[in-house]
Amino acid sequence: MAIDEVRAIRLVRLTGAAVLALGVVLFAVMPKSAVVRNVDGVQGAVVGFELATTPAEVVGILGAHNDPHRDEMVRAMDRTNRIDFLFMIAYPALTVAIALLLVARGLAPRPFATAIVVLAVAMWAGDSVENLQLLQLSKTTDAVVMAGPLAVLRVATRIKWTALFVAALGEAVYVWRDATAWRWSAVVFVAGGALGLVGLVAWLAGVEYGANLIGVAWLWTWVHALRAGQG
Repeated sequence: MAIDEVRAIRLVRLTGAAVLALGVVLFAVMPKSAVVRNVDGVQGAVVGFELATTPAEVVGILGAHNDPHRDEMVRAMDRTNRIDFLFMIAYPALTVAIALLLVARGLAPRPFATAIVVLAVAMWAGDSVENLQLLQLSKTTDAVVMAGPLAVLRVATRIKWTALFVAALGEAVYVWRDATAWRWSAVVFVAGGALGLVGLVAWLAGVEYGANLIGVAWLWTWVHALRAGQG
């Protein structure tokens, strides 16, 4: 095994472990459902909050000012979004690590890794701005005050999700060329990326399903790296 491949595998192991650990923590602390109602078709409260575009949708998820469940919901949501500042470093790093592994194995050209780095930066930047808006939105039930953060959120969240789904589709092309059973994870990468992009334009639930499928593909990739030759 070439030294570049050894290093790439180590990086996938490290970043994959970070994504898994932070993902478990986030799942443990995140609110699981909206207080009143979620964005159409979306199940998870966190994803729904990210995709909210109107004050009514935000209030439906977090609760009105006099709702007895609002304070607990806001605390859980804010806690989740603060931890997410770590997660938003981990998952773009894993995306880059996968690209480096593909290049190291000769499955993808070097410019592909550069393109993935650009997409990873877009994921992080979009997610960072998104979280800042969510932390502002959770402080108020005033529709006028919400207008500015919602306008920024609409752009930031779509930058993040688009970069993630495009990267998944791109990596699927080269993962499919791998000689090991890992190649079959390309099917999951494609399904996640495609569903996610459809979700952004026509079916919001597709964003949630797509993200979950990419999470499965990441886990598959991490296990593959753990089982690869020792370096």
